Amino acid sequence: MRSPMKLLSLTVRATVVLLTAGAFLVVLGIFDDLLDWDIFSPEVETLLRGVFAACVSLGGFGAAICVVLGIQEVVRAFRKLVARDDPAEVREAPRRTYTVALAAVLLLLVVTVAGLGAVNRRVEAHRLKVFKLIVRDQMAQLGPHLAAEVARVPAPCSTCATPAMEQFFVTLLGLSFCQSATLYLPDPADPANETVLWRYPKGDPRYSDEPPRIERFFIAKDDDRAIQLALKGDTAWIDQKNAGPGFVWHHVVKDGQGKARAVLQIWGNQNESFREYQAVAEAAEKTGKKAGS
Repeated sequence: MRSPMKLLSLTVRATVVLLTAGAFLVVLGIFDDLLDWDIFSPEVETLLRGVFAACVSLGGFGAAICVVLGIQEVVRAFRKLVARDDPAEVREAPRRTYTVALAAVLLLLVVTVAGLGAVNRRVEAHRLKVFKLIVRDQMAQLGPHLAAEVARVPAPCSTCATPAMEQFFVTLLGLSFCQSATLYLPDPADPANETVLWRYPKGDPRYSDEPPRIERFFIAKDDDRAIQLALKGDTAWIDQKNAGPGFVWHHVVKDGQGKARAVLQIWGNQNESFREYQAVAEAAEKTGKKAGS
């Protein structure tokens, strides 16, 4: 094989490999964005972006070189064909070869996406476990402060929230693992606690210039009914939710006699990597094991 043809063949192969790798990374990036994977650390994501940029850049230059060399070879072949009385037959590359190659690439992509999906589910399960450990640990520390503030509100009203209660929620919502939090209180005008609850805060105290208020609302959702039962002493439903797969935690606020006075509902931030809380989670898990034993 002549030297220009060897160069063209090598350039084409290298370009195909580079562009295939770039396309592969693009598809993985799309799945990572749509499925909210948290498999790769920020450093690894930066490295993958650099590899993708390098593949696309080199592939682009390789494609340009292939075009130039290809034009040169086409011109040479055309001259030979013109010089001959009977043009040589040009054999077409077998279609089966291309079909097998495309099927292999597609299969590799499907296997990779499925494998990374399985890894992501394990990562999500670990993150959920860490979230439940750290929220339990945080409420063990902050819970008594919240109970003291709830005790200062014997009868909920729209203007009876205390400044310390507002500060508690600003502190809690300032933690990166917490997306939102709501405190639910029973309605004194509804002794059976069947239809109405109060909740605090109305709005996010971090982004509002007005002081947060306590608002009254009617029980309509399953979460509201689970909280209603917890306020009446039946915590089976919210215990089930706490042990479930959702990024949510319910903390029952009790008075000195052990009676439920309020329920704090905390929704976890699913975009948090929880890596910085790993040490806290491990310590909380060890403490829980010691308490259980």
